[in-house]
Amino acid sequence: MQPYLSSISSTALRIRWISVQCYEMVLPGGKVLVTDPFYLDAAKFDGIPEENLTRNQKMEKDIYAQRGFSVDDFTGADYILVNHVHGDHSNLIGQLWNRFYGRVLVPAYCAEEVARTFDIPYAAIYPLYPGNTYYFDDFTLKVYPGAHDNRAFREGKFQRPSDPRCLYDGSEGFGIPCPSRFGPLGSMFNLNYLIETKNNFRIDFQAGRDYSEHVEHVREEKPNLMLCHRIRSYDAEKFAGMIEEMGAQLCMPLHHNNARAKNEDLNEYFGKVNEILQSHGSTARGFNPEPYRWYQVQTSLVAE
Repeated sequence: MQPYLSSISSTALRIRWISVQCYEMVLPGGKVLVTDPFYLDAAKFDGIPEENLTRNQKMEKDIYAQRGFSVDDFTGADYILVNHVHGDHSNLIGQLWNRFYGRVLVPAYCAEEVARTFDIPYAAIYPLYPGNTYYFDDFTLKVYPGAHDNRAFREGKFQRPSDPRCLYDGSEGFGIPCPSRFGPLGSMFNLNYLIETKNNFRIDFQAGRDYSEHVEHVREEKPNLMLCHRIRSYDAEKFAGMIEEMGAQLCMPLHHNNARAKNEDLNEYFGKVNEILQSHGSTARGFNPEPYRWYQVQTSLVAE
């Protein structure tokens, strides 16, 4: 007779974090989904004295620039899913599409500008509307309304439509062809998502300031994994509460590169998040991913 097994695992998803809100996921069946494709190579600043950098360039270098990756390192992009079209969420759309010829899923009112800016054929663009469910071959996508974080507006840094910087600001430094309307369109049109794979694994994707509203939208969905915007003003108690409110087993952050603005240690931060969850009797856990490293999300049985 065969001996009893001491453990067994089923892999639900392979996933890795690249930058900002860019995650690369290998879905069951092997197709690849990329969210908010973005990467800024720190090499662009090599040899430039710090005092010669503009204010925007210093911000880009300090908060966004990374090393050790390039667009050639993506394993695929059969689907490109975009929350909003600001430059730090979209600068690789054109390069990824020209390499993999996938479907570009974007907020509907940004779709034509995405096609025009990156010169992608219109038929490759798939406009998304809040309140709709889309049944793709490799996953089901439920779409919810979203809202961009308005911290800059609250701090009085808003731009009026008459300001000519609207055609460049937030795009030019990230390599978005200009002039473009990515700045204003990204501020106005944001979407959140629930991704359900063919093996019934549910991933919630929420970014922006509308978390309380979003939880109401997905209250009955019970996602397994949440990808959630870690706004820099959220302390560990706040973020742990958001995980509990969602009811997911696992949480990985979005836009947590902003921690670099204050030299935060996110490993320490998520340690505190998990201590709070554990003290509340929750089995949910937050996880700070190492850039570019692949992780497997599994369901396992392990003998004690």
